[in-house]
Amino acid sequence: MSSKLDILGAEIDSAAESNNVSALTTLIEKCDSMIESEDTHLRPIVFFYKANIYSSLAALKSHEPEYTWSWQQSEKVIEILHLRRAVSDSKFSSLDSILQCKIYTNLGNSLNQFGRFIEAIKAWDCALNLIPNFAMALGNKGVGLADYARALYDYGNASVVVAHALDELKGAISKDALWDSGLHPEAEECFRVNYFSAEKHLERIEYRFEFDLNQWPLGDAKTEVEYRTWCLDNGLFLSPLNDVTKLSVSAQDILHLPSHTYSIDEEARFPNYFNIIKQEYVTARYMLFESLDYYSQHISDKGVLLMDGFDGAQFGYRIEQLKLAFRLAYSIFDKIALFLNDYYSIGLETRTVSFRKIWGQRKNKKIEINSCFAGSKNWPLRGLYYLSKDLFDDDFDDVALPEAKDLAGLRNRIEHRYLSLKDYEAPTKSTDIYSYISIDDFQLKTLRIMSMAREALVYLSLAMHREEETRDIDNEKLSFPIQSSPIERFYE
Repeated sequence: MSSKLDILGAEIDSAAESNNVSALTTLIEKCDSMIESEDTHLRPIVFFYKANIYSSLAALKSHEPEYTWSWQQSEKVIEILHLRRAVSDSKFSSLDSILQCKIYTNLGNSLNQFGRFIEAIKAWDCALNLIPNFAMALGNKGVGLADYARALYDYGNASVVVAHALDELKGAISKDALWDSGLHPEAEECFRVNYFSAEKHLERIEYRFEFDLNQWPLGDAKTEVEYRTWCLDNGLFLSPLNDVTKLSVSAQDILHLPSHTYSIDEEARFPNYFNIIKQEYVTARYMLFESLDYYSQHISDKGVLLMDGFDGAQFGYRIEQLKLAFRLAYSIFDKIALFLNDYYSIGLETRTVSFRKIWGQRKNKKIEINSCFAGSKNWPLRGLYYLSKDLFDDDFDDVALPEAKDLAGLRNRIEHRYLSLKDYEAPTKSTDIYSYISIDDFQLKTLRIMSMAREALVYLSLAMHREEETRDIDNEKLSFPIQSSPIERFYE
């Protein structure tokens, strides 16, 4: 590491320890200058340091009574943005593995604090893929999984998640655990307390550790097995278990709405909403899977005359299927916003509802949170709100995902302009009307949107569960039980 970075790190530590807001603010400017001027291989470290500055600024505010559950934590949003910039930097993989693990772990911790526990698990797993016994990743993942389990309404699923939390916590407090800068006594004690709490819970319910979670077949036909295996590997099943295991127990789309209540004269409509969103997600997911085989000719491609533009652009049913998968997955977010608008009686006109704008009114490119959300201690709902910051909107500046604008731009070009997918580099330039992207890159971006849509559906279901637990239920309400009969599909 360069002497400049050593000095910068020491200055950040000193300013944080002395609670010197002025010094921390000045150091942000210093980081910005170094990002522009430093060697590219040091850039991810500067991003990490800048994230640490914003983490320190957030920590100074955490002593304020209302800050912990505040929905306006711009410092934490910017911290996450810069941790992600560090991870996505082309030179990140050249960093020392311990430093990479620290960045991934910090990212997971911050996401989890915001209720983005599914995305947090992925960040912790990235650290553990590098160093399987990295204590802080193991321990924080274990605590995060225990919190996830508490948010679930299906106690069977919750017990499996707790069992996985126990494994992670056991690793964190073992003598083989690797602490990046020596043992952290407070962290180790936290992990130990959570370990014994999880162990006690599993003993009380007589959890069967020997139960085979991989006893179910993935299908009869080869294509079905390949599809379901692909879904498992990419964590795309609508089951909380697919966040902790790739065994066949999680190869089902079992997620739905929890028990909830209606007034006597109120229509039981929310399961219908969720049915539509869920089916659209599952359809988009399969379309993405089928489109991966874009070299195979579909029967609808036969006899279609197209002119060669000598630009590397590919055409065909599978290519359009891939584009449609992206569009359909992206459209799920606004449908979730419509769900929230109705469930929370926000009162927005249907034509004005969007996922980025459902949370409040725009004031100087910032959001003034709606009263039904402000102050809410609904952890999954908070996750849904902060997931919305991964989507770009011209009206708002506060995004936490580096490629958010690119994803939004792709959606716009698919729907309103021209977008061609290329399978090889050609000397072509995109214009305001016509643009290009490689097939591989577009597939990755579609998978990213698909994962975010799945994450949003999980948060929506669990947010409703938490809301129903906290609402005052009077005798004028009727309950819609989770045990209601599933729909019989027409082909059954």
